[in-house]
Amino acid sequence: MERKISKEKYILAALLTLLIFSLGLTLGILLDSVRLQKSEKLSKQQEVDYGSLQLQYLYLTTFSENEDSCSVLKVALDKSIKDLSVSLEKFDQYKHNSNFNKDEFNMVARRYILDNIKYWLFAQKSQQKCAIDLVTVLYFYSENDCSICPDQGVLLTYYKKIYGERLLIFPINADHEENEAMITVLKSKYNITQYPTVIIGNKKYESVVKKQQLGSIICNNFINKDTCYNIGESEVDQSEELDAKKEVNDSEVNKSG
Repeated sequence: MERKISKEKYILAALLTLLIFSLGLTLGILLDSVRLQKSEKLSKQQEVDYGSLQLQYLYLTTFSENEDSCSVLKVALDKSIKDLSVSLEKFDQYKHNSNFNKDEFNMVARRYILDNIKYWLFAQKSQQKCAIDLVTVLYFYSENDCSICPDQGVLLTYYKKIYGERLLIFPINADHEENEAMITVLKSKYNITQYPTVIIGNKKYESVVKKQQLGSIICNNFINKDTCYNIGESEVDQSEELDAKKEVNDSEVNKSG
């Protein structure tokens, strides 16, 4: 009798465990589906925004050839790229929290990469047409094969906060190259062989471009250099000290590895 009761308890416990596991799995799938739907909605919104921006450009360049039209174009470009940046941030959060639907999230990621390339090309075209004083950065990185890429990302974010909409950064995640031929086209054009690599003013800079050098490169690509941000000597010394500490730490890690 006691054995029968014990056996029933084990069966009940197993059923409860299975039920809890099934509920957790179902909840995870549902949450992933919601995240995916939100990501797809954001991506579709970007497609509409870009189409609107193209139409504005066509209208302004067809019927208006004055400075006001360029000012309107710049405002529209700034807003569209800001919206793209916010959408990309949200998508990254959804993607990193996702445990399912990997293929679908990768598809949306490809669409964001293509959006970045489209806006980068549009920004360059706007510069040529209207002589808009801004700097574009095409930033190639890898999440899987580049441990130093986040360092470059931090420095780019630092200058983005300083220059705001005058500095436009377009990240390209090279991990998606296998499924997106446009990444291969750009890599071939600029002969990208390592990460991180940034393209600023149609020039290539490989590995992590240090803080002061990056600031100088960005400044030299502005039309009006009087508004450039200058790193103070104390800030440069502090930056170099941090770089030196990082190199020591990295060497220690390599030794212990």
